[in-house]
Amino acid sequence: MHIRVLRRVTDASAWRMYLILAVAIAAACLSFGLSLQHKHLEGIVRQGETLQFEVPGQAGQTVVSLRRPDQAQGLVLLPSDLTLQIDGIGKYEAYDAHLARQDRIVAIMDSPVVMAGVRQASGQVSEVAVKVRKIDLSTLGEGFWSPLVVGLAAFLIGGWVWCLKPDESVTQVLALNGLGMLIAATAATVGYSQPIAASSQLVAGVLDANHLGTTIFGMSLISLFLVFPKPLVSTRVLWTVMAISLVVSALDYLRLLGGTDAIFVFCFAVMGLVTVLIAVQCFKARRDPNAQASLLWLGLAVFVGTGLWCLVMGAYIVQGQIQTMPGSYVFISFLVMYAGIAIGVARFRLFEVRDWAFRIFFYAVAAALFIALDAGLIYLLGMTQGVALPLALVAIGLGYLPLRDLLWRRFLRHKALSDSEMLRIVMDMAFAPQAALRQTKWQALLQTLFAPQVMTPAPVQVSTAFIEADGLHLHVPGLMDVPALKLSFPQDGRGLFSPRHLDLLNQIMRLSREAMQGLTAYERGAAEQRHRLAQNLHDDVGAKLVSGLSVADDVSRPFFYEALNEIRDIASAMITESAPLDRMVAEMRHEAVRRLEVANIALDWPLWPQDAPLFQINALDKKAVSSAMREAITNGIKHSGAGQVSVRLVLTGNLLQCRIADDGKGFPADVLDGSAGGQGLRSIADRVSQSGGGVRFSNAEPGSHGAVVAFDIPLSSSPPVSESLSR
Repeated sequence: MHIRVLRRVTDASAWRMYLILAVAIAAACLSFGLSLQHKHLEGIVRQGETLQFEVPGQAGQTVVSLRRPDQAQGLVLLPSDLTLQIDGIGKYEAYDAHLARQDRIVAIMDSPVVMAGVRQASGQVSEVAVKVRKIDLSTLGEGFWSPLVVGLAAFLIGGWVWCLKPDESVTQVLALNGLGMLIAATAATVGYSQPIAASSQLVAGVLDANHLGTTIFGMSLISLFLVFPKPLVSTRVLWTVMAISLVVSALDYLRLLGGTDAIFVFCFAVMGLVTVLIAVQCFKARRDPNAQASLLWLGLAVFVGTGLWCLVMGAYIVQGQIQTMPGSYVFISFLVMYAGIAIGVARFRLFEVRDWAFRIFFYAVAAALFIALDAGLIYLLGMTQGVALPLALVAIGLGYLPLRDLLWRRFLRHKALSDSEMLRIVMDMAFAPQAALRQTKWQALLQTLFAPQVMTPAPVQVSTAFIEADGLHLHVPGLMDVPALKLSFPQDGRGLFSPRHLDLLNQIMRLSREAMQGLTAYERGAAEQRHRLAQNLHDDVGAKLVSGLSVADDVSRPFFYEALNEIRDIASAMITESAPLDRMVAEMRHEAVRRLEVANIALDWPLWPQDAPLFQINALDKKAVSSAMREAITNGIKHSGAGQVSVRLVLTGNLLQCRIADDGKGFPADVLDGSAGGQGLRSIADRVSQSGGGVRFSNAEPGSHGAVVAFDIPLSSSPPVSESLSR
């Protein structure tokens, strides 16, 4: 038992997790320890940069001075004494003066009772004695809790992703980013717990820690986009960039940056550089949909989180009220950023991230436009709020919303088929006469719907469709006689497969299966009817032709044989009877010998090789080959004036190559260029094309005479069936 526990504790992932938890607990304890040592005055509350003395049933009275009971003269309070944004003080001289006044206020509050100068409603100032109390948990306001929660959440998220993938540079940088946020937030809680004053040493230490955390956060944010989703620099350069945060902090500590507000310049510079890096990463990831999804979500999270903070800070700077900026609440905007970073870096269900990223982006843009438009109508055009609000709503509704829908369709909704088009294509595919043609039409439909860069046979058969590798691949199960497929990199490599794609595919497959099942039932009934007709044709008409053959003379007997062969072929085709390829070739050769012998034309047709592989040809292909061969020989007998016909058949895989040549006068020029041609030649072309093959008409090579008919037919192998109709 003890050994198992020890192994768990010493496990690589476990010690990282324990380290993250230990640092988080230590930071929380430090925040509480530093904040709870402060003091407040009983009955006096902070309101911005003033202190208000509250008397039940009366309006608050402003506190203008503080003194110890043993002092003759009190300290007149200034608005800067109660500032929460010490960074906004600016020059170091003013900062030192602020620290000195903080020590004076702390010295006054060391007394159990403080005399507070209160301005009455009449304008007169009177003193009241107030007790000094230590801050406790009940007096810690939202200003303390919001940065503490954000700092802990950021650090735990960064640490969690680091524990998942500890060896990746991006997760290491993210962990440091969370650490920087934790340091900055922990330092901020001390000021945002709203003490009356703090010692100069504590204020200076908190400010230095806050700036250190801010620089670590900023440089790690830059480093994050230097390596994610595409590495732009080497590992050495990456950590050199991270080390700049220590250099900036050292310069700030040594007061070489010009003032306490230099940190704001640093923050804006970081956001500008991050924007440039996001643009570079967009270019680098343009052919990687997985990286695009991560970058889209990550970039949006950073813009919403840090962008909101910079926007609020910039607004207060422009108005000259930076020292009153409610930084504790702005910390909450960073939670959005860290949620996005965690999803983007951990790559959790990225096929859904793309849609959600654009939704959040569009909502954020709509909110920002509405606020900006409403403020512009009020402050720039002087409209009243009652008029500006409906005008802003109308402008957003008529202007932005149509544009949003257009952008949504442009970036997310790609080419789609209407219900009628979908039904037509599915029916056309399901009713295709051959499996190869059905497979071609099925692949064309999938290409139209999803535009995958790669479409390959699935490595294993699957019963249900599913998405793999965060949306990069979609496995499509087999459809009747169409094999299973694997689609990769949809939207020409610019997107990811999503659940809506999966729903669409399942809907199409259900429709296709129902259509194919209906077709199968129809063909089963039609096959039974064809079988009866073929049996009657074979038994009745065939029997009469056999009777006529017994009394035929030498001239008419070949025609009777040809008619009997035609009846056998037609009957076999009607019941889709298959036959061995070697037997079919032998029958065609025997028929050609008889026909050419009557026409006094010699035949050069080698016997089918005895060692050739066995191949069962189906009735449709058999009919196409025999009819094309018969028509080609008939054309030679009628029109060529040849003395010899040569026939060659070669089977390569499932491709049957046929060549019929004679030594006659050849084809006329208008036949060769396609401007003319008899019914026989058109019949050959039609027969071959119906089986998916191609035909070529040409004359013999220069120096020779005669015409050449060559065609290739891809044969479909079939299992042997009863030969009851071939006897």
